[in-house]
Amino acid sequence: MHFDRVIYKKFLIARKYKLNDKKNPDTTWLLYIVENTMGHWYTGITNDLDRRIAQHNSGKGAKSLRGKGPLKLIIALSGLSKVQAAKLEWQVKKLNKRQKVQLVTTSLAAVSERTKPVIDFDTNVSFSKLISANESSIV
Repeated sequence: MHFDRVIYKKFLIARKYKLNDKKNPDTTWLLYIVENTMGHWYTGITNDLDRRIAQHNSGKGAKSLRGKGPLKLIIALSGLSKVQAAKLEWQVKKLNKRQKVQLVTTSLAAVSERTKPVIDFDTNVSFSKLISANESSIV
C-alpha cells in the first residue's frame, strides 16, 4: 500500500511540473525493465539507455539496485514522450512480477527476431493496451 502511495506521489509531482524536457523537447524517452542478480525486476525511464544502465551497474542509480549488479536488460520500450514514459512506468510498477513477466513475454513474442530487446511503443500492442486501459484511472 505504501509503495503505491509513493509511486502515485511521484507521478503527481511529475505531472505538476508537466514533465517538460526544456533542454530538448523532442527527446525520445524509454521505459526499461532490468533484472538484478537476485532475479528481481526494476522498472525505470530514461532518455539514454546505455548511460542509465551504466549508472545502475556502477552503483550511482536507484538505491534498490546498488550492489546487486550486473544488470540484465529484459526489455526497453522506445518512442515515448516524457509524459507517456512516466505514466507507463507508474502503471508497470503497480504490476506484480507474474503480470510483468506476462506483459514482457507477450511483447517480445511479436519481435522475437530482434537481438536487443528494445521495441517501439507504437508497434507494441501489450504495452499500448496497458496504458490505454489504465488511462481512465489516472487523475
